[in-house]
Amino acid sequence: DLKRAYEERRARYATPERRHVLQIDFPNAETASAAAERIAKGASFTEVAKELGKSEKDIDLGTVAKSAVIDRAAADAAFALKEGEVSAPVQGRFGTVLVQVLKIEPEQVRPLEQVAGEIKQELATARAKTEIFDIYNKIEDARAEGKSLAEAAANLKLEARTFEVDRSGRDPTGQPANVPDAQR
Repeated sequence: DLKRAYEERRARYATPERRHVLQIDFPNAETASAAAERIAKGASFTEVAKELGKSEKDIDLGTVAKSAVIDRAAADAAFALKEGEVSAPVQGRFGTVLVQVLKIEPEQVRPLEQVAGEIKQELATARAKTEIFDIYNKIEDARAEGKSLAEAAANLKLEARTFEVDRSGRDPTGQPANVPDAQR
């Protein structure tokens, strides 16, 4: 059960691959192609951006997961590149762009051994909820048949305890009653 639950919930224990991406947007495909040629001949990505009047803040998307990049075409291009590579011109949602990947952080998955306690607790809680709900239904069915709460408990081999309390939760002596989960 533990292994199956881990596989079913694997995405919860994984940090997706992230990449530090730079992106320059161009007014048209021709300008982007010319810039790509200049970069291929040795010009730096940031130099080309500066010549277009863009600062480093304008082109730096930061270290992002693929799902965080709004433009799907740009995301696909960026996540197909190797570290340090520059893409060919990409026609995206917002125009033509060039993307460069500065750094790649691979996907991180926490191993089963590390999350086993957490999964065991979740499985135990889910099973306990099911069992409690089943007992609750059996008690309600017995009460619907006209049995008292004590009789319903006896049929289920449960201990029935009686507490004498007033509306404010105090016993006959005026002291707070020693009732489990008194706040509720």
